[in-house]
Amino acid sequence: MLDLSVEALGIAVLRYTNYSPMHVDVASASIRAAARYERRARGIPVEHAMQLATDDDVDLSDEPDVSTLALAALGSPEDAQPLYLIRDLPRDSMVSALAGLVQGFEWAGEDAGFTHLEELGGTVVFDLLDWVMPEAGATTLICDEPLYADARVGGARFCAVALRVRPGEGPLRVLACGEGAPDAAAEQAAHRFSGSGPCDGWLDLFDALAAGTIADGEPILIQARTPCAEGWALMRAEAVAEVRLARAAVPEAVG
Repeated sequence: MLDLSVEALGIAVLRYTNYSPMHVDVASASIRAAARYERRARGIPVEHAMQLATDDDVDLSDEPDVSTLALAALGSPEDAQPLYLIRDLPRDSMVSALAGLVQGFEWAGEDAGFTHLEELGGTVVFDLLDWVMPEAGATTLICDEPLYADARVGGARFCAVALRVRPGEGPLRVLACGEGAPDAAAEQAAHRFSGSGPCDGWLDLFDALAAGTIADGEPILIQARTPCAEGWALMRAEAVAEVRLARAAVPEAVG
């Protein structure tokens, strides 16, 4: 059993349209394999796939960044604590993204970045947090910036979820997490929030908490499910009224 609790959630969601026709035919074998994996995970047929425009194709310098927006919504902690940045497949280098956050927020604690966790980044991350969690707690930023989008939709959703996590008891007690299908206890959860991306379940949980549809004592299951992989995290609502929620104000669309 994990010994962690979530006490605050900050979210940011951007509609992103800077995608262009996919050109994996000239890419390396490893890039083509990665493209196939993500398209399959997100359910995008190859004939309708678009790829994210690179910094060389468009000027992204003035566009808002979901990780920055979500972390700003959550706010800085009262005491110094580590910042963990979890990204599925980064748009730029992990070092650049994390360094920008640390400098921009004048982050006082340590920082570390983790990438290429794909859709499982928002669930199995609790195994990592349980191992490295300091007494002061930690701030974890989970980002989903899809490299591929469906041309029939015209773009994709860039998302970020900022979690403030502490050891021991708290408003949302994390009970367990894992890869694959949920165990029997998790299957009996009163609330189930799932999607194909690492942030999807968290965004739905945020909305449910904001709407007041979750009661104290109820178990909550967060899932990430695709044809390629599945991960889950089981929590119990201990004090719903104490969970601090913050949604970032964002433009209607970017690109």
